Amino acid sequence: MNSSPITSWDGATAYFTFADSGLGLWLSLIGSVALLVAIIWYGTRHESRDFAKFLKKP
Repeated sequence: MNSSPITSWDGATAYFTFADSGLGLWLSLIGSVALLVAIIWYGTRHESRDFAKFLKKP
């Protein structure tokens, strides 16, 4: 399969998939921010529940 749009790597410094698409960049940014918020929310919820269990023990 030779489906790459790049025919030669000589002089290539970087290749960005969404470089010419503002929509792709915004979707990537929103997705990564949503993932970060979900991770922080889940970690906070988990720690709060575990700490509450710890306080209930005699």
